[in-house]
Amino acid sequence: MSGPPTGSPSEAPEPAPRPTPPSPPVDSRSRRWIVLSFWAVVLLGLPLWWKTTTLERRSLPNSRVQHWAENWQERIPRRDDLRDGTDSRVVRFSPNYKVVLSLLNQDASQGGAVLTWEHLRPLLKTLAPLHNFTFETQIQYFSPLAIELHRDEGAGTLVEENDLRAFVNNADWNLATGDTLDPVIHLMLYVPSAENRPMRIRAGDEIKPTSAFIMPQRGGVVILNPLSSSPESPPSVPLDVPSSAFAAPFRLFEQQLRVLLGLETSRSGGGGQAQVDRLIHRRTREAVEDCVETLQATVKMARDIPNMRISKEVQERIKRALDELDKASSAVAPVDALRHAALAQTLASRAYFDPSMVALLYFPDEHKYAIYTPLFGPVAVPLLVGLLREFKEWKKARKERMAGGKRAESRDGDAEGRDKVD
Repeated sequence: MSGPPTGSPSEAPEPAPRPTPPSPPVDSRSRRWIVLSFWAVVLLGLPLWWKTTTLERRSLPNSRVQHWAENWQERIPRRDDLRDGTDSRVVRFSPNYKVVLSLLNQDASQGGAVLTWEHLRPLLKTLAPLHNFTFETQIQYFSPLAIELHRDEGAGTLVEENDLRAFVNNADWNLATGDTLDPVIHLMLYVPSAENRPMRIRAGDEIKPTSAFIMPQRGGVVILNPLSSSPESPPSVPLDVPSSAFAAPFRLFEQQLRVLLGLETSRSGGGGQAQVDRLIHRRTREAVEDCVETLQATVKMARDIPNMRISKEVQERIKRALDELDKASSAVAPVDALRHAALAQTLASRAYFDPSMVALLYFPDEHKYAIYTPLFGPVAVPLLVGLLREFKEWKKARKERMAGGKRAESRDGDAEGRDKVD
C-alpha cells in the first residue's frame, strides 16, 4: 500500500511570515503638547469651578449687634408712667394688621339665621400712627360647636367658662384668610341656632353679664342672641335684624380690639392721646427688643453653622436694621421712633428667615466631595498617568542628551591631546 502522494495539503510548506510594518515615528513633541493642552484646560477651569461651588459667606457687623444687645434699654429708656408687666392677651406688635370679621350661624337650616349685618366701622383714627388695618368679612351658615352645652330653663343654653378655649371649632369653621404675612385678628359674631337661644356664659355659679370673651393674641368672640322669629315664619326666611341690634356687639368688638392691641381701657391713666403716647413708647421698646433678639439669633446661627450661606442681601438687611435702630434711638418724635423701630424689626426678621440661608444647610462640603469625586476621578487618572509618562520620557531624553554631550566632550579632549603630542 503506497503512502500519501507527494505534495498533499497536509505536507504543504508554511507561508513565510509577513514582515512587520515599521512603526510610525514617535512625535514626542506633539504628544507632549496634547497632554499639556488637557492640563491647561483643567487648570484654567479649576478656578471657575471653585468660584461657582464656594460657599458665599459675607461678614456680619457682630460688634454693632453686640453693642445694641448690651445697651438697648439705655438707648431706648423706659418711661416712668408705664405700667409694669405686659398683658398676655396682647398680640405681637406689627405695623400692619389684618382684621377678619366673621358672622357665624350655628345652623342656618333651622331658621332664624342672620345673613346680613352692619359692617364694623372702625373708629381707630387715634391708632393710625401705630398700625395700618385691612379688613375682611365673611358669613358662614353652618358653624357647629364642639363643646358640651348645658340647658337651663330660666337662663337658656349655658357655656361653661372653662370650655371657652375650645369654643372656636377650628376643625369645622373655615377661618382661613387670604395669603398675608401680617398678623390676623379674628373678630367673630356667633349666632346660636333658634333652639339654643339665648346662649350665655356661666362662670361657676354665676352667669356673666356679657356673652363675649377674648382669645389671647388671636381675637375675640361675641355671642349674639337675636329675638326669635315668628312661629308662622318658615325656617327658610332669615331674621331681619335691625342695625341697632349690632351696636352692642360692635362696642364689645372695639373693647376687645383695644385689649388685643395693648391700648389701656381704663380712664385713670389720662386722656386718649396720653394712652396712645404710652402705647407708642411701649410698642417701640417691644419692637427694638424683638429686633435685637432676632439680630443676635442671626449672628449666633451664622457663627455656629459654618455651612450656612450669608448673601449680600442678608448682610445689607442686617446693616439697614442697625441703621434704623440708630435712627429710632435719636428720633425726637415718638411716632418717628416707632416707625424706625418697626422697619428695623421687619428687616431683621427678613434677614433671619431668608431662604438662601437654609438652602445650603443640606449640602455641606462632605456632600460636595461625594458628588464631584466620581466625576473628576476618572478624568484625573489618565491625565496624571499621561503627565507622569511624559515626565519620565523627558527625564530619560535629558539623561541621554547629557550622556551624549559628555562623550562628545571626551572625544574632543582626546583629539586635543593627540594634537599636542604630534
